[in-house]
Amino acid sequence: MAKLLALIVAVAALSVPASPTSASAPDPAGKGGRGAVAGAEPDAFRAPTPDNFNPRPGATFNSPVGGVTERRTIFRKIIRSIDSTPKGEQINFFTWNFLTSEGTDALLRAQGRGVRVRLLMDNRNNVEIPNQPFRRLKAELAKNNKKRKDGVRSWARVCKGSCRGGTGSSHSKFFMFSRAGKVPRVVMQGSANLTLASTNNQWNDIYTHTRSKNVWRFYSKIFRESSKDRRAAKPYVSQRFESGFRLIQFPMATSQDPVMQLLNQVRCSGAKNTASGRTRIRIAPDVIRQDRGMRLGKKVRALWNNGCDIQIGYTVLGIDVGRMLRAPGPRGPVPLRHLVQDVDDDGEFDNYFHLKAMSVVGKLGKDASAYAVLNGSANWSGLSAVSDENLGVYRSKRDTLRYESHIQYWYGRFGSASARTMPSFRGATTPPSGDRLVFGSGPNAVYEDGTPYSTTGVDPYANMTGN
Repeated sequence: MAKLLALIVAVAALSVPASPTSASAPDPAGKGGRGAVAGAEPDAFRAPTPDNFNPRPGATFNSPVGGVTERRTIFRKIIRSIDSTPKGEQINFFTWNFLTSEGTDALLRAQGRGVRVRLLMDNRNNVEIPNQPFRRLKAELAKNNKKRKDGVRSWARVCKGSCRGGTGSSHSKFFMFSRAGKVPRVVMQGSANLTLASTNNQWNDIYTHTRSKNVWRFYSKIFRESSKDRRAAKPYVSQRFESGFRLIQFPMATSQDPVMQLLNQVRCSGAKNTASGRTRIRIAPDVIRQDRGMRLGKKVRALWNNGCDIQIGYTVLGIDVGRMLRAPGPRGPVPLRHLVQDVDDDGEFDNYFHLKAMSVVGKLGKDASAYAVLNGSANWSGLSAVSDENLGVYRSKRDTLRYESHIQYWYGRFGSASARTMPSFRGATTPPSGDRLVFGSGPNAVYEDGTPYSTTGVDPYANMTGN
C-alpha cells in the first residue's frame, strides 16, 4: 500500500493541465489528473460534422498525464481540422504511423463530403503490426473513389524506407489542409504521429502555419515527391520564409545538419536578454545516440564547458553519449534528466517525452538578444539523418519562450526526488536498435546513470512504439 501511495503521489506531482488550445506553457498552479496508458479512459470528445473549427497558428502541446483535454490537445486540433475541411478541398497527411480508428472515421467522413484525402505512412507500421485503422482507411478510400464522378482520387499509401531517400524511415509528421473552417492553407508540423500512443503516452508538439502560400507550396512539393516513394533529386531542402523562419526536410548530409548549424552560432557569454548574461539552451531531443548524437552531444558539452546555461531532458541516450555528457569537467557534468514514467510499475516505460525540440535564448552570432527554437520530427541520431524528417527553426521571441517554458517546466517536474519514487530508471536488457544502455551484468549491472537495473528481463522500452 505504501508503494502504491508513493506511486500515486509521484504521478500526481507530474500532472498538469494545458489550455484547450495550449496557447501557453503549462501552468504550475493547475490541477492535473493521474497518468494513463492508451485506451485506459473512454474518449469524451466528439466533434460535430461538418465542424466549424478555425485552427490558430503557433505551437500546440499535449500532456499524457492530464485528463482527456490535456492528452487530446493536438489530436483534437487535427481531428477538428479534418471535420472542418469543406467540399472541394484537400487533406494531405504524412505520419510515420497512423493508428486510430477515430482518425479513419474522420478522414472517411471528409472524403464523403467531397474532400480529396491522401495519407502516407511507413510500411513497417502496416507489416509489423495488425494496423486495422490504416487498412480500413486504404480500402474504403479506394472503394469510395468509384463513386466520384469528377475523377478526384483519394488514397492511403506506404513507403518502404525513406520516401524521398534510399534508406532510413518514413518518419515525417506533417498535416496539410487546403482549408479548415475559414482558414486557408493550414500546415501542422512537429513530433506527433496520428496515433493513440501519441495522445495518451507521449508529450508532443505541433507548430501550425496558416494562410502562407509559400509554406503551402513547400510542403506540397515535399508531399508530391514523397508519394512517389523514390529518391528525390534533392532530398535535403532548406528554405527561409517571409518572417525569417526556416523549414527543412531530410534526408541530409552531415555538413547540412541544422541542429549543428544553430549550435555553432551560440556564444555562451554576452547575452543581453538573460539575467545572468549567459545564453540559455533547453533541449528535449527524445533520442541522442549513434555518431550524429555523439557529434551534437560533444558540441553541447563544449558549450556547457564554455559557460552556457543548459538543461537536457531525454528519453533514450546512447551509453557512449551518456558517458561523455556526464564526465567530470570544469563545471561538472551537463545537467540531464530522464523524462519517462512507468505508471503501472511493470518495468516498462508508459509515458515519455517525444518532442524533438531545442530553444536558445541569448547570443547567436552577433545578436546578443536572440531567440530561436527548433522543432520537428528528427531525433538526434544517425537514423534521422537518412530518414524523411521535417524541422522548423523559428526566431520569434514568443515561440521560443513558449518552448523554453514547456521544456523547462517538465524538466523541473521530473526532478530526482519525484522521478526516483517510480521505477522509470530501471535498465533495459534489449534496448531498441541494439544500443547498449546497460553497464555490466547480473546483480552489479547499472543503468546509464549509475542506478541498478532490473534483472527480471523486463524491457522498459517495450511500449515505445511511437518514433
